[in-house]
Amino acid sequence: MRIISGFKKGKKLLLPNSDITRPLKDNVKENIFNILLHTNDLKINFDDIKVIDFFSGSGSFGIECLSRGAQNVIFIESNGTVQNTLFRNLSNSFNKEKYQIIKEDFFRIDKVNLIKQIKPEILFFDPPYNIGNFDIIYNFINSLNKIYKKLIIIHVHKTKFLFFKNYRYNIEKIYGSSKIIFLKS
Repeated sequence: MRIISGFKKGKKLLLPNSDITRPLKDNVKENIFNILLHTNDLKINFDDIKVIDFFSGSGSFGIECLSRGAQNVIFIESNGTVQNTLFRNLSNSFNKEKYQIIKEDFFRIDKVNLIKQIKPEILFFDPPYNIGNFDIIYNFINSLNKIYKKLIIIHVHKTKFLFFKNYRYNIEKIYGSSKIIFLKS
């Protein structure tokens, strides 16, 4: 796995044990960023944006945002082994003022307050395919349209059927076993 574009283009990323995480494959990541850059309803300019990367794993998505000029990325990862890999990927390449690693479980943090405080342009959700309690994540995302009007990206297994109401922009793309969902109020 590598950084696709930006000032750290081509840099390889360390990966934790594959039994612990499911990394975002380079071709899927590349497609996500092509959509972000070239879709008329989105056209994200990465210079100075803020991002929250939930279930960040090795940090591939958030690190790509940093390489492209993001002002700040908040990485949320609860697994200690994965946190070490994430920290090594970040500390070898990026100024520590550009990122923060929150070492907490998604289900225990005050996500609404974090979103209101940070005011990110992108929320990225990449939960494990086999996570229990997915309904909590789903309900949380469905409720976000009341407080968050920018972009939400979700990475799930292609067989996961999800219906998100109240989002004017709602598009799904399938790449191999991955389904990427883009939502915007």
